[in-house]
Amino acid sequence: MELLVESNGVIYDMTGCCTKLSLSEPLNDGAGSLDFTYLYDGAEIIQNGSYVRLCNTSETDGIFFGRVFKTGMGQDKEVKVKAYDQLRYCKAKDTITIENETLTDLVTRMCNFFQLQTGSLMPTGYILQSKPQCDKTWLDIIYTALSDTLIGIGNMYCLRDEYGSVCLRDIADLQLPLIIGDNSLCYEYDWEKSIDDEFYNQVKLVSGNKKTGHADVYITKDSGSIEKYGMLQYYEKMENDMDPSKAKAKADALLKLYNHEKETLTFKCMGDLSVRAGNSIYGSIEDIQLNRRLIVQKVTHDFLPVHTMTLEVMTG
Repeated sequence: MELLVESNGVIYDMTGCCTKLSLSEPLNDGAGSLDFTYLYDGAEIIQNGSYVRLCNTSETDGIFFGRVFKTGMGQDKEVKVKAYDQLRYCKAKDTITIENETLTDLVTRMCNFFQLQTGSLMPTGYILQSKPQCDKTWLDIIYTALSDTLIGIGNMYCLRDEYGSVCLRDIADLQLPLIIGDNSLCYEYDWEKSIDDEFYNQVKLVSGNKKTGHADVYITKDSGSIEKYGMLQYYEKMENDMDPSKAKAKADALLKLYNHEKETLTFKCMGDLSVRAGNSIYGSIEDIQLNRRLIVQKVTHDFLPVHTMTLEVMTG
């Protein structure tokens, strides 16, 4: 493992100086971050804006590349540093209009605007609804487009920074041949199943009709689920004069997306650098009847004193 910091034109090798070192990455929920601490020895404190590189063995085996956004020190002389990858810049708010663009087009547009390096940008093919996006962060605009694409064609995509290159990848292409659970890497887990959040068994969409002066209402429901859990309704007001077939298709897609119990599962396990947010692993825990592939929603790698990781996974 090698940690290099370039501050004021000088490259510092921090590999053996750190007392804490952790890398955290969420799935489609902001930038990845690297946190590390070291003891102040009277030399220059690392400055904001400094470049940070974390590699496994060499430059060709990069783990994280970003810039320092926060640094500080207490009376104990322990310096704390936080760096983010390129996606941190995309928290800037703006007003844009989406016109006949795909998710891929929108990501390319964002990267060009912020002059970010790009890597693999998977073509999605799905044309997003043309509409203005006002006073929103670029990331929020992209994440809305990710959600709309998922509902529109059923494909889930992952936006992430891969060692200094912004990439858009199909989740289906990010499967790892890794089993986590009973007798395999995991030493602790926490599991919960709920219908209290993001669970809906009836979908109601409303679209204004300029011709009739009334609202068109589209309802899709699962009667069996309503009988079992009670009615939990999703409501959305759509654009005026929505095409009925598109409205019905969207209602069906939303019901399919939300009409299941939400499971949350957190693993604490031995570290593996191949695991990133968006990748999927195979989970196997007999006590909760878990035996299926899981998408990593958030991962935190702690490298000191030994490499461990905490995974929050999507189970459904």
